[in-house]
Amino acid sequence: MKRIATTGCLLIVAMMNSCPRLKDSSAPAVDQQIIQPVMAIAPLEQGRGQWQVASADKVTVTVTAPGAKQVLILGRPEGVAEDAQEDMEEKQLELSRLGASTSGQNERDGKFITQLTLSADFAAEVWAEAVYADGAKRQTETIALAATAQDVNPDNPGEAAGGSIGTDESARSDKLTGGRIRRATFQAGEPDIRLTVNLPAFRLTLWQNGAEVRVYQIGIGRKNFPVPVGERVATAVIFNPNWIPPDSAWVRRTKGVEPYEKITADDPRNPLGKVKIPLGAGYLIHEAAKPSDIGRLTSHGCIRMLREDLFDLAEKIISARNLPVTKLQLGQSRKNSERLVVQLDAPLLVDINYDLQVIESGVLHLYPDVYKRGAFALDSLRAELQSVGIEGANLTDANLQGMLDRVDNNRQFVISVADMRRGRWNAGKALPVVETSLQGMGERASVR
Repeated sequence: MKRIATTGCLLIVAMMNSCPRLKDSSAPAVDQQIIQPVMAIAPLEQGRGQWQVASADKVTVTVTAPGAKQVLILGRPEGVAEDAQEDMEEKQLELSRLGASTSGQNERDGKFITQLTLSADFAAEVWAEAVYADGAKRQTETIALAATAQDVNPDNPGEAAGGSIGTDESARSDKLTGGRIRRATFQAGEPDIRLTVNLPAFRLTLWQNGAEVRVYQIGIGRKNFPVPVGERVATAVIFNPNWIPPDSAWVRRTKGVEPYEKITADDPRNPLGKVKIPLGAGYLIHEAAKPSDIGRLTSHGCIRMLREDLFDLAEKIISARNLPVTKLQLGQSRKNSERLVVQLDAPLLVDINYDLQVIESGVLHLYPDVYKRGAFALDSLRAELQSVGIEGANLTDANLQGMLDRVDNNRQFVISVADMRRGRWNAGKALPVVETSLQGMGERASVR
């Protein structure tokens, strides 16, 4: 159940596309002697998949375009970003405009150099467009920027989220809690808060000073738009957010919505609801469109919550950090459509895991493999049970497969470790993954 953790959570990200952007056929012909321009961005580190991560707050952009008179650094938003998108033109952002004199390079060398400082949740494909004396234009391949690296509690990363940093273990697992989850009442002004998510359990937990203070049930991304597993950070809570649709296939298939169109909070086409918490690279926690979103694969890579649960989470974050927002402002945000951005004083860790076999407080929970990652192998389950001392004849393939067969898209299988040790395999039962109440919680945290 181990995975490699990113050294920080994303605030500037880059993704390479395989094909260069080409000027349309109506543009002036480019001299065959002109060399295809090339753009490089540094410093970068390899992230998950095709994404790369900037390892500094500022990045240096170098464009090599011999013979060019001018270079434009352009961006096309990749996800739902804030701030920077609002200033963009119809289809793209102009991040920087460089002439030969401003770059400090001669025309023959063709080096155009600049530094970019991006907003905290900026997320966009970026490329350079070289402009030549005859009016011809050529564009580089794209690199998408979207998140700076933040250290995850470098002094004690293991305690930051129940010890789940760097693993794919649920923070609620007995392996990390010692068999008992401490629970406490939320305290205002206590800033040590963390969020953990276990995707197949459709569960988000708010921790404060290492204790569970609230559990929320959630909806998650569809199979072809999965929520990314790993450590992320939130740097703001945004009430009444605008939505700018990305240039994605699902957006182009949506009637009445255009890529990069600014859709305001009071527009019924806005799917974000009353609150969003950006997690970088266009991923969000935001309001569910309807109650039936909870416990389902419903979004395009985001975590969805019921409106009241999301307001509760947002208000707890603000209260824990003593942020300068009044109760009157929060109340008005519920009623009106005016955008309110609350910047967090320090990044809030959000640790997202994909743990299908969780022993929590002495009870085994087998969750559905919603993203079909193949982790429901008999060997994996056998190893999980062996880790709590269940051995020998009890771990037959028939017993293990019988439990796995009781799990489906909407139901988990639950059985106590004590019953399994006694060979009482018929004591287990199938339960809904999303329940109408959560054991041990004093607040409503679920939906029918």
